[in-house]
Amino acid sequence: MQFLYKERYLKRFDRFHRHEQALIHDTDQQIQTYYHTRQAPVGLHIKQLYVRGPDKIFEARVSQSLRIVWAERGHVVSFLLVGSHDEVTRYLRSLR
Repeated sequence: MQFLYKERYLKRFDRFHRHEQALIHDTDQQIQTYYHTRQAPVGLHIKQLYVRGPDKIFEARVSQSLRIVWAERGHVVSFLLVGSHDEVTRYLRSLR
């Protein structure tokens, strides 16, 4: 599996405080582990949000207020967004 990070994701990551960055990093690692083992920790709350052809978009919970959004296509996982529930909702609306 190949993991890519979109520029939007990286810029947003840099804006968070160090303790939030650590939580995001830990969640990122759990997502990557999920792809290798296909077993997700219960607290990760992985949800499939959107499907269009071969593209699938998922979210995972970093904390009560933060989410990570990524796309899966074949053997490539692209991390798209890290942000609040409202930011995720706006992002999904932009896909339509």
